[in-house]
Amino acid sequence: MTRPTREADVTKYDVLILGAGVAGLAAGRRLAESGRQVAIVEARDRIGGRIATEHVSIAGALNSVPIELGAEFVHGLPGAVWKLIDEAHLATYELYGDHLCYERARLQACSESNGDPTSVLEEMMGWLAAQPPGTDATFANYLDIAGIERKRGEQAAAYVEGFNAADANAIGVAALAQQQRAENAIQGDRLFHIRAGYDAVPNFLCERLERAGGSVLAGRRVTHVRWSESGVAMGGTDAQGAAFEFQANHAVITLPLGVLQTGSVEFQPPPREILLHAGRLAMGAALRVSLLFDSNFWSAAHRFEDFSFLFAREETFPTWWSSKPDPAPLLTAWIGGRKALDLQRRMRAHADPFAIRNECLSELAKILELSPRALENRLISWHAHDWQSDEFARGAYSYAPAGARDASEHMTIPVEGTLFFAGEHTDVEGHWGTVHGALASGERAALQLMSARASGTAAIDDWTSPI
Repeated sequence: MTRPTREADVTKYDVLILGAGVAGLAAGRRLAESGRQVAIVEARDRIGGRIATEHVSIAGALNSVPIELGAEFVHGLPGAVWKLIDEAHLATYELYGDHLCYERARLQACSESNGDPTSVLEEMMGWLAAQPPGTDATFANYLDIAGIERKRGEQAAAYVEGFNAADANAIGVAALAQQQRAENAIQGDRLFHIRAGYDAVPNFLCERLERAGGSVLAGRRVTHVRWSESGVAMGGTDAQGAAFEFQANHAVITLPLGVLQTGSVEFQPPPREILLHAGRLAMGAALRVSLLFDSNFWSAAHRFEDFSFLFAREETFPTWWSSKPDPAPLLTAWIGGRKALDLQRRMRAHADPFAIRNECLSELAKILELSPRALENRLISWHAHDWQSDEFARGAYSYAPAGARDASEHMTIPVEGTLFFAGEHTDVEGHWGTVHGALASGERAALQLMSARASGTAAIDDWTSPI
Protein backbone atom coordinates (compact mmCIF):
# COMPACT_ATOMS: atom_id res chain seq x y z
CA MET A 1 0.00 0.00 0.00
CA THR A 2 1.49 3.34 -1.00
CA ARG A 3 1.12 6.02 1.61
CA PRO A 4 0.72 9.59 0.33
CA THR A 5 3.43 12.02 1.27
CA ARG A 6 2.31 14.05 4.22
CA GLU A 7 3.62 17.59 4.23
CA ALA A 8 5.06 18.78 7.50
CA ASP A 9 3.93 21.95 9.23
CA VAL A 10 7.37 22.39 10.75
CA THR A 11 10.90 21.32 9.94
CA LYS A 12 12.04 20.88 13.55
CA TYR A 13 11.17 17.81 15.56
CA ASP A 14 12.02 16.04 18.78
CA VAL A 15 13.05 12.95 16.80
CA LEU A 16 13.81 12.22 13.17
CA ILE A 17 13.74 8.59 12.04
CA LEU A 18 15.52 7.57 8.87
CA GLY A 19 13.58 4.79 7.15
CA ALA A 20 9.93 3.69 7.26
CA GLY A 21 10.51 -0.03 7.49
CA VAL A 22 9.21 -2.00 10.45
CA ALA A 23 12.07 -0.88 12.72
CA GLY A 24 11.49 2.80 11.93
CA LEU A 25 7.72 2.56 12.24
CA ALA A 26 7.94 0.67 15.54
CA ALA A 27 10.32 3.26 16.97
CA GLY A 28 8.22 6.11 15.61
CA ARG A 29 4.99 4.80 17.04
CA ARG A 30 6.48 4.25 20.50
CA LEU A 31 8.05 7.74 20.53
CA ALA A 32 4.97 9.52 19.17
CA GLU A 33 2.72 7.84 21.71
CA SER A 34 5.09 8.99 24.45
CA GLY A 35 4.46 12.60 23.40
CA ARG A 36 7.48 13.23 21.17
CA GLN A 37 7.15 15.16 17.95
CA VAL A 38 8.30 12.55 15.43
CA ALA A 39 8.85 12.44 11.68
CA ILE A 40 9.97 9.43 9.68
CA VAL A 41 11.87 10.33 6.52
CA GLU A 42 11.55 7.68 3.80
CA ALA A 43 13.13 7.59 0.34
CA ARG A 44 10.52 5.32 -1.24
CA ASP A 45 6.99 6.38 -2.10
CA ARG A 46 5.69 3.65 0.20
CA ILE A 47 6.27 2.35 3.71
CA GLY A 48 7.35 -1.12 4.80
CA GLY A 49 10.94 -1.38 3.59
CA ARG A 50 11.65 -5.01 2.77
CA ILE A 51 8.02 -5.87 3.46
CA ALA A 52 6.46 -5.33 0.04
CA THR A 53 3.10 -6.84 -0.85
CA GLU A 54 1.31 -6.78 -4.18
CA HIS A 55 -2.45 -7.42 -4.17
CA VAL A 56 -3.56 -9.18 -7.34
CA SER A 57 -7.18 -9.71 -8.34
CA ILE A 58 -8.32 -12.95 -9.97
CA ALA A 59 -11.43 -12.98 -12.13
CA GLY A 60 -14.34 -14.45 -10.22
CA ALA A 61 -12.57 -14.40 -6.83
CA LEU A 62 -14.04 -12.44 -3.94
CA ASN A 63 -10.70 -11.31 -2.54
CA SER A 64 -7.41 -10.32 -4.09
CA VAL A 65 -4.34 -12.50 -3.55
CA PRO A 66 -1.55 -10.92 -1.47
CA ILE A 67 1.79 -11.72 -3.07
CA GLU A 68 4.90 -11.01 -1.05
CA LEU A 69 7.97 -9.64 -2.78
CA GLY A 70 10.00 -9.54 0.43
CA ALA A 71 9.29 -10.86 3.92
CA GLU A 72 6.50 -13.43 3.88
CA PHE A 73 6.40 -15.69 6.92
CA VAL A 74 5.80 -15.02 10.57
CA HIS A 75 8.43 -17.38 11.97
CA GLY A 76 7.22 -19.09 15.12
CA LEU A 77 5.67 -17.29 18.07
CA PRO A 78 7.73 -14.14 18.73
CA GLY A 79 5.82 -12.22 21.39
CA ALA A 80 6.23 -8.70 19.98
CA VAL A 81 4.92 -9.64 16.54
CA TRP A 82 1.94 -11.61 17.82
CA LYS A 83 1.03 -8.84 20.24
CA LEU A 84 0.94 -6.48 17.26
CA ILE A 85 -1.05 -8.95 15.13
CA ASP A 86 -3.61 -9.33 17.91
CA GLU A 87 -3.80 -5.58 18.47
CA ALA A 88 -4.44 -5.00 14.77
CA HIS A 89 -6.98 -7.87 14.66
CA LEU A 90 -5.17 -9.48 11.73
CA ALA A 91 -6.30 -12.95 10.69
CA THR A 92 -3.53 -15.51 10.28
CA TYR A 93 -3.14 -19.15 9.37
CA GLU A 94 -0.38 -21.68 9.90
CA LEU A 95 1.16 -23.41 6.92
CA TYR A 96 0.90 -27.17 6.81
CA GLY A 97 1.14 -29.90 4.24
CA ASP A 98 3.35 -32.56 2.74
CA HIS A 99 7.02 -31.97 2.03
CA LEU A 100 7.99 -33.19 -1.41
CA CYS A 101 11.44 -33.95 -2.78
CA TYR A 102 12.50 -33.99 -6.42
CA GLU A 103 15.52 -36.22 -6.92
CA ARG A 104 16.72 -38.35 -9.80
CA ALA A 105 13.93 -37.00 -12.00
CA ARG A 106 11.27 -38.19 -9.58
CA LEU A 107 8.84 -36.22 -7.42
CA GLN A 108 7.90 -37.98 -4.20
CA ALA A 109 7.18 -37.44 -0.52
CA CYS A 110 10.35 -36.66 1.38
CA SER A 111 11.67 -39.42 3.61
CA GLU A 112 14.62 -39.95 5.95
CA SER A 113 16.65 -41.15 2.97
CA ASN A 114 16.44 -37.62 1.56
CA GLY A 115 18.51 -36.39 4.51
CA ASP A 116 17.89 -33.80 7.20
CA PRO A 117 20.34 -30.90 6.90
CA THR A 118 19.26 -29.48 10.26
CA SER A 119 20.81 -32.48 12.01
CA VAL A 120 24.22 -31.12 11.00
CA LEU A 121 23.36 -27.83 12.72
CA GLU A 122 22.44 -29.70 15.89
CA GLU A 123 25.79 -31.49 15.80
CA MET A 124 27.49 -28.15 15.19
CA MET A 125 25.91 -26.70 18.32
CA GLY A 126 27.19 -29.63 20.37
CA TRP A 127 30.68 -29.24 18.91
CA LEU A 128 30.72 -25.51 19.63
CA ALA A 129 29.56 -26.00 23.21
CA ALA A 130 32.60 -28.23 23.81
CA GLN A 131 35.07 -25.63 22.50
CA PRO A 132 36.77 -22.84 24.50
CA PRO A 133 34.67 -19.66 24.91
CA GLY A 134 34.95 -17.33 21.93
CA THR A 135 35.53 -20.11 19.41
CA ASP A 136 34.19 -19.39 15.95
CA ALA A 137 34.70 -20.65 12.41
CA THR A 138 32.97 -20.39 9.10
CA PHE A 139 30.34 -23.05 8.51
CA ALA A 140 32.37 -24.43 5.60
CA ASN A 141 35.42 -24.75 7.86
CA TYR A 142 33.34 -26.46 10.53
CA LEU A 143 32.23 -29.11 8.03
CA ASP A 144 35.91 -29.90 7.37
CA ILE A 145 36.95 -29.77 11.02
CA ALA A 146 34.11 -32.05 12.12
CA GLY A 147 34.64 -34.47 9.24
CA ILE A 148 31.03 -34.27 8.07
CA GLU A 149 30.39 -36.72 5.24
CA ARG A 150 30.48 -34.96 1.87
CA LYS A 151 26.83 -35.35 0.82
CA ARG A 152 25.51 -34.41 4.27
CA GLY A 153 27.84 -31.43 4.30
CA GLU A 154 26.74 -30.24 0.88
CA GLN A 155 23.09 -30.50 1.86
CA ALA A 156 23.70 -28.66 5.12
CA ALA A 157 25.68 -25.91 3.39
CA ALA A 158 22.91 -25.49 0.82
CA TYR A 159 20.34 -25.27 3.63
CA VAL A 160 22.38 -22.67 5.54
CA GLU A 161 22.91 -20.58 2.40
CA GLY A 162 19.26 -20.80 1.38
CA PHE A 163 17.76 -20.06 4.79
CA ASN A 164 20.24 -17.34 5.78
CA ALA A 165 20.84 -15.89 2.29
CA ALA A 166 24.48 -16.34 3.26
CA ASP A 167 27.83 -17.62 2.01
CA ALA A 168 28.79 -20.84 3.81
CA ASN A 169 32.42 -19.77 3.45
CA ALA A 170 31.69 -16.64 5.50
CA ILE A 171 28.81 -17.17 7.96
CA GLY A 172 30.02 -18.03 11.45
CA VAL A 173 29.01 -21.07 13.50
CA ALA A 174 28.78 -18.94 16.67
CA ALA A 175 26.06 -16.82 15.07
CA LEU A 176 24.35 -19.87 13.60
CA ALA A 177 24.24 -21.50 17.04
CA GLN A 178 22.82 -18.35 18.63
CA GLN A 179 20.23 -18.12 15.87
CA GLN A 180 19.23 -21.76 16.29
CA ARG A 181 18.76 -21.33 20.04
CA ALA A 182 16.68 -18.20 19.44
CA GLU A 183 14.52 -19.97 16.85
CA ASN A 184 14.00 -22.98 19.12
CA ALA A 185 12.80 -20.67 21.89
CA ILE A 186 9.96 -19.30 19.73
CA GLN A 187 9.15 -22.51 17.81
CA GLY A 188 10.63 -20.93 14.73
CA ASP A 189 10.01 -24.01 12.60
CA ARG A 190 6.30 -23.11 12.60
CA LEU A 191 5.34 -20.76 9.77
CA PHE A 192 2.34 -18.44 9.55
CA HIS A 193 0.81 -16.16 6.93
CA ILE A 194 -1.12 -12.98 7.53
CA ARG A 195 -4.24 -13.37 5.41
CA ALA A 196 -4.44 -9.71 4.42
CA GLY A 197 -0.75 -9.67 3.43
CA TYR A 198 2.33 -8.75 5.43
CA ASP A 199 1.96 -5.08 4.51
CA ALA A 200 -0.92 -4.95 7.00
CA VAL A 201 1.71 -4.81 9.76
CA PRO A 202 3.55 -1.65 8.64
CA ASN A 203 0.22 -0.10 7.63
CA PHE A 204 -1.11 -0.60 11.16
CA LEU A 205 2.07 0.80 12.73
CA CYS A 206 1.84 3.82 10.44
CA GLU A 207 -1.81 4.41 11.31
CA ARG A 208 -0.98 4.35 15.03
CA LEU A 209 2.01 6.63 14.50
CA GLU A 210 -0.11 9.20 12.67
CA ARG A 211 -2.94 8.90 15.19
CA ALA A 212 -0.40 9.87 17.87
CA GLY A 213 0.65 12.93 15.87
CA GLY A 214 3.68 11.54 14.05
CA SER A 215 4.41 12.03 10.35
CA VAL A 216 5.76 9.89 7.53
CA LEU A 217 7.57 12.06 4.98
CA ALA A 218 7.79 9.74 1.98
CA GLY A 219 9.58 10.29 -1.32
CA ARG A 220 12.47 12.09 0.36
CA ARG A 221 15.91 10.70 -0.24
CA VAL A 222 18.32 11.60 2.54
CA THR A 223 21.88 12.10 1.31
CA HIS A 224 23.51 13.46 4.47
CA VAL A 225 23.08 13.45 8.22
CA ARG A 226 24.90 16.20 10.13
CA TRP A 227 24.92 15.84 13.86
CA SER A 228 26.51 16.89 17.14
CA GLU A 229 25.58 16.44 20.78
CA SER A 230 23.16 19.34 20.38
CA GLY A 231 21.09 17.91 17.53
CA VAL A 232 20.71 16.40 14.08
CA ALA A 233 20.00 17.71 10.59
CA MET A 234 18.91 15.44 7.73
CA GLY A 235 19.00 16.74 4.19
CA GLY A 236 18.53 15.53 0.66
CA THR A 237 16.14 15.80 -2.29
CA ASP A 238 12.48 14.96 -2.74
CA ALA A 239 10.79 13.20 -5.66
CA GLN A 240 10.72 16.46 -7.66
CA GLY A 241 14.42 17.10 -7.07
CA ALA A 242 13.86 19.91 -4.59
CA ALA A 243 16.21 20.14 -1.63
CA PHE A 244 14.90 19.66 1.90
CA GLU A 245 16.29 19.72 5.41
CA PHE A 246 14.76 18.66 8.73
CA GLN A 247 16.16 19.14 12.22
CA ALA A 248 15.69 17.41 15.55
CA ASN A 249 17.23 16.70 18.93
CA HIS A 250 17.81 13.03 18.15
CA ALA A 251 17.73 10.60 15.25
CA VAL A 252 16.98 6.91 14.92
CA ILE A 253 18.80 5.43 11.91
CA THR A 254 17.15 2.34 10.44
CA LEU A 255 18.94 2.14 7.10
CA PRO A 256 19.35 -1.47 5.91
CA LEU A 257 22.84 -2.82 6.52
CA GLY A 258 23.60 -2.90 2.79
CA VAL A 259 22.75 0.79 2.40
CA LEU A 260 24.73 1.70 5.49
CA GLN A 261 27.75 -0.12 4.06
CA THR A 262 27.61 1.67 0.69
CA GLY A 263 28.05 5.10 2.29
CA SER A 264 25.29 6.54 0.09
CA VAL A 265 24.12 8.47 3.16
CA GLU A 266 26.99 10.62 4.42
CA PHE A 267 27.31 11.11 8.16
CA GLN A 268 29.10 14.27 9.30
CA PRO A 269 31.00 13.44 11.44
CA PRO A 270 31.11 9.69 10.79
CA PRO A 271 29.98 7.53 13.75
CA ARG A 272 33.16 5.50 13.37
CA GLU A 273 32.44 2.72 15.85
CA ILE A 274 29.01 2.07 14.36
CA LEU A 275 30.34 2.00 10.82
CA LEU A 276 33.26 -0.22 11.86
CA HIS A 277 30.96 -2.87 13.26
CA ALA A 278 28.52 -2.52 10.36
CA GLY A 279 31.43 -3.38 8.10
CA ARG A 280 32.01 -6.62 10.02
CA LEU A 281 28.53 -7.89 9.17
CA ALA A 282 27.38 -9.09 5.75
CA MET A 283 24.27 -8.55 3.65
CA GLY A 284 22.90 -11.72 2.12
CA ALA A 285 21.46 -12.31 -1.33
CA ALA A 286 18.16 -14.01 -2.13
CA LEU A 287 15.85 -14.29 -5.11
CA ARG A 288 12.21 -15.32 -5.02
CA VAL A 289 9.75 -15.62 -7.87
CA SER A 290 6.01 -16.07 -7.28
CA LEU A 291 3.85 -17.61 -9.99
CA LEU A 292 0.08 -17.06 -9.87
CA PHE A 293 -1.88 -19.60 -11.92
CA ASP A 294 -5.52 -19.98 -12.88
CA SER A 295 -5.99 -22.98 -10.55
CA ASN A 296 -4.20 -25.43 -8.27
CA PHE A 297 -3.80 -27.82 -11.19
CA TRP A 298 -0.78 -29.54 -9.60
CA SER A 299 -2.89 -30.95 -6.75
CA ALA A 300 -5.23 -33.08 -8.83
CA ALA A 301 -2.75 -33.96 -11.52
CA HIS A 302 -0.07 -35.23 -9.16
CA ARG A 303 -2.14 -36.31 -6.15
CA PHE A 304 -0.36 -33.81 -3.90
CA GLU A 305 -3.37 -31.95 -2.62
CA ASP A 306 -1.65 -31.09 0.67
CA PHE A 307 1.72 -30.12 -0.82
CA SER A 308 3.33 -27.33 1.19
CA PHE A 309 7.08 -27.33 0.50
CA LEU A 310 8.99 -28.88 -2.39
CA PHE A 311 12.76 -29.38 -2.28
CA ALA A 312 14.67 -29.80 -5.54
CA ARG A 313 18.22 -29.58 -4.25
CA GLU A 314 19.90 -30.29 -7.59
CA GLU A 315 17.86 -27.72 -9.53
CA THR A 316 18.31 -23.99 -10.03
CA PHE A 317 15.60 -23.16 -7.50
CA PRO A 318 16.10 -25.60 -4.63
CA THR A 319 13.02 -24.57 -2.63
CA TRP A 320 9.39 -24.10 -3.64
CA TRP A 321 6.26 -23.60 -1.56
CA SER A 322 2.52 -23.25 -1.96
CA SER A 323 0.09 -21.20 0.10
CA LYS A 324 -1.56 -24.21 1.78
CA PRO A 325 -4.00 -24.27 3.49
CA ASP A 326 -5.04 -21.10 1.66
CA PRO A 327 -6.49 -22.11 -1.73
CA ALA A 328 -4.74 -19.38 -3.74
CA PRO A 329 -3.16 -20.97 -6.87
CA LEU A 330 0.26 -19.60 -6.03
CA LEU A 331 3.71 -21.20 -6.13
CA THR A 332 6.88 -19.47 -4.98
CA ALA A 333 10.45 -20.39 -5.93
CA TRP A 334 13.38 -19.44 -3.69
CA ILE A 335 17.15 -19.41 -3.91
CA GLY A 336 19.60 -17.79 -1.49
CA GLY A 337 23.29 -17.19 -0.94
CA ARG A 338 26.00 -17.51 -3.57
CA LYS A 339 23.71 -19.38 -5.97
CA ALA A 340 21.28 -16.47 -5.92
CA LEU A 341 24.03 -14.05 -6.90
CA ASP A 342 25.24 -16.38 -9.67
CA LEU A 343 21.72 -16.78 -11.04
CA GLN A 344 21.05 -13.05 -11.04
CA ARG A 345 24.29 -12.39 -12.90
CA ARG A 346 23.30 -14.99 -15.48
CA MET A 347 19.79 -13.55 -15.86
CA ARG A 348 21.10 -10.00 -16.28
CA ALA A 349 23.43 -11.21 -19.03
CA HIS A 350 20.34 -12.28 -21.01
CA ALA A 351 19.05 -8.68 -20.97
CA ASP A 352 15.57 -10.23 -21.08
CA PRO A 353 13.09 -9.09 -18.40
CA PHE A 354 11.30 -12.43 -18.70
CA ALA A 355 14.42 -14.58 -18.34
CA ILE A 356 13.88 -15.36 -14.68
CA ARG A 357 10.20 -16.13 -15.26
CA ASN A 358 11.09 -18.50 -18.08
CA GLU A 359 13.72 -20.18 -15.92
CA CYS A 360 11.08 -20.81 -13.25
CA LEU A 361 8.50 -22.14 -15.67
CA SER A 362 11.04 -24.43 -17.31
CA GLU A 363 12.13 -25.89 -13.99
CA LEU A 364 8.58 -26.29 -12.68
CA ALA A 365 7.55 -27.97 -15.93
CA LYS A 366 10.40 -30.44 -15.52
CA ILE A 367 9.39 -31.25 -11.94
CA LEU A 368 5.69 -31.64 -12.76
CA GLU A 369 6.35 -33.42 -16.09
CA LEU A 370 4.52 -30.80 -18.08
CA SER A 371 5.52 -28.51 -20.94
CA PRO A 372 6.62 -24.92 -20.22
CA ARG A 373 4.04 -23.75 -22.75
CA ALA A 374 1.26 -25.52 -20.84
CA LEU A 375 2.32 -23.75 -17.65
CA GLU A 376 2.62 -20.40 -19.40
CA ASN A 377 -0.93 -20.77 -20.72
CA ARG A 378 -2.18 -21.18 -17.16
CA LEU A 379 -0.06 -18.36 -15.72
CA ILE A 380 -1.98 -15.25 -14.64
CA SER A 381 1.01 -13.22 -13.45
CA TRP A 382 4.50 -13.54 -12.05
CA HIS A 383 6.18 -11.39 -9.40
CA ALA A 384 9.79 -10.77 -8.35
CA HIS A 385 11.93 -7.98 -6.97
CA ASP A 386 15.70 -7.59 -7.22
CA TRP A 387 16.61 -6.63 -3.65
CA GLN A 388 20.34 -6.81 -4.41
CA SER A 389 20.07 -4.03 -7.02
CA ASP A 390 17.49 -2.06 -5.03
CA GLU A 391 19.37 1.09 -4.01
CA PHE A 392 17.28 1.37 -0.85
CA ALA A 393 18.00 -2.20 0.31
CA ARG A 394 21.21 -3.53 -1.27
CA GLY A 395 20.45 -7.09 -0.29
CA ALA A 396 17.88 -9.39 1.28
CA TYR A 397 18.89 -9.48 4.94
CA SER A 398 21.96 -9.59 7.15
CA TYR A 399 24.08 -12.31 8.71
CA ALA A 400 27.14 -12.45 10.94
CA PRO A 401 30.36 -13.84 9.44
CA ALA A 402 32.83 -15.77 11.58
CA GLY A 403 34.26 -13.51 14.27
CA ALA A 404 31.44 -10.95 13.98
CA ARG A 405 28.76 -12.33 16.28
CA ASP A 406 29.20 -9.37 18.65
CA ALA A 407 29.00 -6.69 15.92
CA SER A 408 25.25 -6.22 16.23
CA GLU A 409 25.47 -5.56 19.96
CA HIS A 410 28.08 -2.84 19.39
CA MET A 411 25.70 -1.20 16.92
CA THR A 412 23.05 -0.80 19.62
CA ILE A 413 25.22 1.60 21.65
CA PRO A 414 23.86 5.17 21.28
CA VAL A 415 26.26 7.68 19.75
CA GLU A 416 26.70 10.55 22.23
CA GLY A 417 23.03 10.38 23.17
CA THR A 418 22.10 11.68 19.73
CA LEU A 419 22.15 8.89 17.15
CA PHE A 420 20.40 5.57 17.77
CA PHE A 421 20.68 2.67 15.32
CA ALA A 422 18.03 0.02 14.65
CA GLY A 423 17.13 -2.58 12.04
CA GLU A 424 17.21 -6.36 11.83
CA HIS A 425 21.02 -6.28 11.62
CA THR A 426 21.15 -4.77 15.13
CA ASP A 427 19.19 -7.59 16.77
CA VAL A 428 21.14 -9.09 19.68
CA GLU A 429 19.12 -12.24 20.35
CA GLY A 430 19.85 -14.15 17.15
CA HIS A 431 16.83 -13.08 15.09
CA TRP A 432 18.83 -11.46 12.28
CA GLY A 433 16.98 -11.21 8.98
CA THR A 434 13.50 -11.35 10.52
CA VAL A 435 10.60 -8.97 10.89
CA HIS A 436 10.44 -9.70 14.61
CA GLY A 437 14.13 -8.84 14.90
CA ALA A 438 13.51 -5.51 13.16
CA LEU A 439 10.45 -4.79 15.27
CA ALA A 440 12.30 -5.48 18.53
CA SER A 441 15.22 -3.30 17.45
CA GLY A 442 12.93 -0.34 16.80
CA GLU A 443 11.33 -0.74 20.22
CA ARG A 444 14.78 -0.97 21.82
CA ALA A 445 16.04 2.19 20.10
CA ALA A 446 12.92 4.11 21.16
CA LEU A 447 13.37 3.09 24.80
CA GLN A 448 17.05 4.04 24.68
CA LEU A 449 16.16 7.45 23.28
CA MET A 450 13.48 8.07 25.88
CA SER A 451 15.96 7.15 28.59
CA ALA A 452 18.50 9.59 27.15
CA ARG A 453 15.86 12.32 27.01
CA ALA A 454 14.85 11.67 30.60
CA SER A 455 18.47 12.00 31.72
CA GLY A 456 18.61 15.63 30.65
CA THR A 457 18.84 16.09 26.89
CA ALA A 458 18.12 19.64 25.69
CA ALA A 459 14.55 20.54 24.77
CA ILE A 460 13.61 21.33 21.17
CA ASP A 461 13.55 25.07 21.86
CA ASP A 462 17.22 24.88 22.92
CA TRP A 463 18.24 23.04 19.75
CA THR A 464 21.17 24.51 17.79
CA SER A 465 22.06 23.34 14.30
CA PRO A 466 25.05 21.00 14.09
CA ILE A 467 25.86 22.37 10.64
